[in-house]
Amino acid sequence: MYGTTTTTPRVTIAKVGSLCVETSEVASSLGLQIKEELGIGGGSSVSIINADRTILVDTGFDYEWVNSSDNRKNNARRLTMALKEVDIAPDDVDIVFITHWHRDHFGNLNLFKKAQFMASKLLVKRHGLKNFIGVDDQQNITDGVKVLFTPGHTVDHASIVVETELGPIRVRVAIAGDAIISHSYFREERIWRNNPDFFDDVDARKSVLRVIDNADVIIPGHGVPFLINGSSLESRMPRDSVL
Repeated sequence: MYGTTTTTPRVTIAKVGSLCVETSEVASSLGLQIKEELGIGGGSSVSIINADRTILVDTGFDYEWVNSSDNRKNNARRLTMALKEVDIAPDDVDIVFITHWHRDHFGNLNLFKKAQFMASKLLVKRHGLKNFIGVDDQQNITDGVKVLFTPGHTVDHASIVVETELGPIRVRVAIAGDAIISHSYFREERIWRNNPDFFDDVDARKSVLRVIDNADVIIPGHGVPFLINGSSLESRMPRDSVL
C-alpha cells in the first residue's frame, strides 16, 4: 500500500473522452480524417481521485495520430484548462496512473512534473518504463483505491476501482480505461479490436466481466459514465431520498 486515508475518496471526471469509431462504423483513415475535421480527437477520459493524495487516471491526449509540436501544445492547453475547471493544476497531481500504453491515454505525461507515475507491473516491465512504479493486481494505491488487472485490449491493461460516495449512497466506481471503451460497445457486447497490439478476445471479455463484478458505475475509456447495477443502487438509497 502506498498510502492511507481516513476520508472517503472522491471521483471527478475532468475530461470526457471522445470516440472516433462507433460500433456501427468501420475503422478507416478517411473516418479519422472526417472526425478530425469535425473536432473529434479520440482522446481518453481523464479522471481525478481526491484521496490522501490527488490521483489522475489517464491523460486524454487527442489526435494521437498527429505527431506535431502544435498538437502536443494544444493537448497540453486543453488538459490544463480541463483540470482548471475542477480546481486542479498539473503540479497538484501526486500520482498519475496509466491504464495502458496508448498515446491517447498517456500523451500528456510531461505536464505532471511533480507526480509519481504508476501502471501495472506488466506494463512497466514490457515497455521498460524506468520512471514508473509497477503495481500488482488487487493492490491498493491508497485506502479505497484498488488496481484491477484487465487484459485483452492490451496484454498489460489495468483499471482502477474506487470505493466512494455518490449522493446518499456508497458505490464502487470503475475507471475502466479501454477494458470498456464506451457505453455503446458495452451495451452491444462489442470489443474494440482496432489497435494493432490488441491481445486477446477471450481475455477482453473476461475483463469486462471482472469490471462488472467489481463496480456499480463505470467510467469507460472514451465516453460518459454509466450505471451497471441500477436496481442494486436504488435498494441502498435512504427512503427519504429524492432524485
